[in-house]
Amino acid sequence: MTGTLRTRVVVAAGGLGTRVGCWSRYLPKEFLPVAGRPGIVHILEEIAQLGPAHVVIVHHPYYSSFATWARQALSPHSRTRYVQAAGQDLFEPDRHKHLLVEFVVQRGPYADLTSIFNADDRFATTTTGAGELYVVFSDNLYPGAHPLLDLAEASPGVSVLARPFCDDLAAQRGVIATRPDRGHRRMVSLTEKPDSVTAYALQREHGRGNLFLNEGRARLSADFIAFARARVWPSQVEPKLALAIGAYAHDHPVRVIRTSSDVIDLGTPGLVTSMAGSGAVQVGK
Repeated sequence: MTGTLRTRVVVAAGGLGTRVGCWSRYLPKEFLPVAGRPGIVHILEEIAQLGPAHVVIVHHPYYSSFATWARQALSPHSRTRYVQAAGQDLFEPDRHKHLLVEFVVQRGPYADLTSIFNADDRFATTTTGAGELYVVFSDNLYPGAHPLLDLAEASPGVSVLARPFCDDLAAQRGVIATRPDRGHRRMVSLTEKPDSVTAYALQREHGRGNLFLNEGRARLSADFIAFARARVWPSQVEPKLALAIGAYAHDHPVRVIRTSSDVIDLGTPGLVTSMAGSGAVQVGK
């Protein structure tokens, strides 16, 4: 597939999983098994729905040795090597085998926006990709859903995945205020993890039906990335993608793509959680 035009995707995995530090110092949280396979494999299969893609997984320097093994385990030829070593063919074909997957060490101050810049720098040195950049947060899995395809079907430009507002989850998410825009939803503002008083004020100002919770997928434009790179952040503020998108939405259109899918959060302390629109429920330890 050399020379094939590929969709560009960054998997933001630059954290250390400190919320689950009892085990994440041994294993990156995106490799936590879910339904018998590492979470990262589910993510790659989701990305594969977009067609040929160049995937850059940005990881923390602490996991560099682990990434050396992961490059082999997730390579297009890994299944063949495993079958040869095992002496028997017991497994289904890899559904992400046509992806070009790279691991890149996160450089710069810790932040999800840093991971995106690192990946964009890597894409700039290749000829395999063009156009927009899809962002996948490695903490989040959407079983049975197709969030990246939903983003791909939106009009060109910046779009984010979001779910209907829920009081129980507002303090754990960015709260997006929207307005109708030609049959779709356009972002008006984004408030990161508001307390209960602020969340109530947002409901009074915008109406509960116009509020949504930010999720772990986005589609970015080259114009947005240039905007985010130029943004000056106060020293006490972590450069976060959600905050940059909220600032960008003041003067640029940002489409909100709605989902009602459960999401499995690999970074929830002590357990894996499925979050539906009505709240969070335990699905396994």
